[in-house]
Amino acid sequence: MEEEKKKKVKLSNVFYYLKKTYQYAKQDKKYLFFFLIGSILLSVINVVAPLLSARQIFYLTNEFWTQLFAVTLLIFGTEVCRNVCIHINNYFINKYFYSVKKNIQLDVSSKILQIQTGVLQANSSGTFIERAGNDTDTLSDIFIQGIDYLTYLISVIGVLFSILFLNTAIFFLYLLFVVLLFFAQKFAAKKIQEKNKIRKKKRDIASGFISELVRGAKDIKLLNAEKSFLNKTDQVIQELGEANYSWARTRSWFRFLNGDLRDLLDLGILLLGIYFITHKELEVATMLIILSYRGHIISISSNLEHFYDIIKQFELAAERIFEILEGEKYPKEFFGDKQISKIEGNIAFKNVFFGYEEDDMVLKNISFQIHPNETVSFVGKSGSGKSTIFNLISALYKPNAGEITFDGIPLNQLDKASIRKNMSVISQNPYIFNMSIRENLTIIKEDLTEEEMIDACKMACLHDFIMTLKDGYDTIVGEGGVTLSGGQRQRLAIARALILKTEIILFDEATSALDNETQYEIQKSIQNMQGEYTILIIAHRLSTVINSDRLILIDNGSVAGEGTHQELLKNNPIYQKLYELELKDDEKK
Repeated sequence: MEEEKKKKVKLSNVFYYLKKTYQYAKQDKKYLFFFLIGSILLSVINVVAPLLSARQIFYLTNEFWTQLFAVTLLIFGTEVCRNVCIHINNYFINKYFYSVKKNIQLDVSSKILQIQTGVLQANSSGTFIERAGNDTDTLSDIFIQGIDYLTYLISVIGVLFSILFLNTAIFFLYLLFVVLLFFAQKFAAKKIQEKNKIRKKKRDIASGFISELVRGAKDIKLLNAEKSFLNKTDQVIQELGEANYSWARTRSWFRFLNGDLRDLLDLGILLLGIYFITHKELEVATMLIILSYRGHIISISSNLEHFYDIIKQFELAAERIFEILEGEKYPKEFFGDKQISKIEGNIAFKNVFFGYEEDDMVLKNISFQIHPNETVSFVGKSGSGKSTIFNLISALYKPNAGEITFDGIPLNQLDKASIRKNMSVISQNPYIFNMSIRENLTIIKEDLTEEEMIDACKMACLHDFIMTLKDGYDTIVGEGGVTLSGGQRQRLAIARALILKTEIILFDEATSALDNETQYEIQKSIQNMQGEYTILIIAHRLSTVINSDRLILIDNGSVAGEGTHQELLKNNPIYQKLYELELKDDEKK
C-alpha cells in the first residue's frame, strides 16, 4: 500500500512538472498545435501506407495493370505528403525548441544569480552548469517528444484496429504483447531511473572538478601538483564511468529481455498465420498486410522504452531545475520592499553579530557609524573580519543578530535595487569576464558612451596601457582576465566600478596587487573623489590609508578603536603594534 502511494506521488510530480514547464511553452503553443496536426497526418499515412503496398502486390501478382497504375500514383502522392509533413514538422520543432529552451535557461540563470552567496560557494559550479545546460534541454524537449509519442500511439491504435478487422486471433496476440510490454517497461524504467540519478550526481561532480582543473591550471603547475590532480581526475572520471556503465548495463539487460519478448511475438504471429492460411481462413494477401504492420507493433517495444526513459529523465531534470527555480535546497537572497532612489551614505552597524557558521561568530557585537561623503578605512590583522563587514554592507550575507541601517532605514527593509544600485564594490580578487575590455565595461552599463568609458579608465590609470594593445578596448582578456597582470585586472575592476558612479564605493584591498607607482595614482584618484562620495576602504598597508577621514580598527571581530591615524597612533596600543610591525617590514625590504 505504501509503495502504491509512493508511485502516485511520483506520478503527481510528473504532472506537476509538466504543468510548470508548460508555462515556458505557452507563448509558443501555436508551434505545438501545428506540430500536432502534422504528426497526426503522419500517423494516418503510416497506417494507410502498408494497406496501399499490400494492394500494389496483389494487383501486380494478378496482373490488374490499371488498378496497379492507380495505386502506384497514390503511393507516390502519399510519400510526397509524408516528406512535406516531416519537413514542416522539423520547422515547427526548431521554432518551439529553441524559444522554450531560451526561456527556461534565462529563468534558471536569473535564479542562480539570486541564490545566496554562501550557498553558491558551498556547491560545485558543475552542479549549476549541468542544470542550466543539459537539464534545460530535457525540459524544453518534453512536449515535442510527448506529441511524437502521442501521434505514434494513435498510429499504433489505428494499426491494431486494422488488424482486428483482418484477423481477431492475431489482434489479441498483438494486444497481449502490448500489455505485457507496458508493465515490463514500467518496471524497467524504475530501475533505470535509480541508476540515472547516480549517474547525474557523478556527472555534476566530474563537471565541477574539470572546471576547477581548467581554471586553476596555473596554480596547479606552480604547486607542482599535476600528478595529484591527475590522480584525482582519474578517480572522478572512473566513478563517472562506473555509474555510466551501471546505467547502460541495466538498460541493456532490459532491452535483451524485450528482444526475447519480440521474438516470441514473431513466432506466435507466424505460427498463427500458417495455421489460418493452411485452413483456408486467411488469404496470403491479408497475411502480407498483417506482416507489413508488424514493424509498427514491434517498434512499440523500443518506443515504450524510450518513452519511459524520457519521462523519467524529464522528472529527474525537472526536479533538479525546480530545486533552483523554487525549491528550498538553494535558498535565494531575500530583500525588503522599501525603495529609495538615492542613498546619502549614512551607514550604521548596531550590535551586529555574524558567522559563516552558526557556532563560529566572525563579528561580535560590532557597532559603528559612517557619515555621508566620509572616507573611512577599516584596518586590522588578516582574518579580523574586515571583508565580512563589506559582505554585510553589500547584502551578500545577513547578520545573525543586530541591525544594519542605510540612512536610518534597516537594510533588511530595502529592496535589492536600493542597495546594489547605490553601491560599487572593488574586491581584492575581481572576476574579469572572458570578453573584450570594452564588453567588460559595457556589460554593467549598456548605454555607456565612449567618453564615459575612457574617462573611467583614465581615472583608474588603465587607459594608457589599453592604448598599447593591438586591438585597444576590443582586446579579449581571456577567462578571469588571464592575459592581464594582477594590477591590470584590479584597475579594470576599478574602472568598472567608477562607471556606475554610485554614492557609496567600497575598496576591498583593491590596491594590493598594484606596484607602488600605480598604487600612488589610484590613491590620488581616491583622494580626488573624497568629499563627493562615501568611500570605505580595507587596506593591508596602513600607509595607504593614513589620509582617510577616520580609521576603524577591527580586532578579533570587534571594534578595537576609532579615530584618525594620528589619534590611534597616540592612544591605541593595538594600532601602535600594527604600525610598528609595518615599519619593521618596510625596513627589511
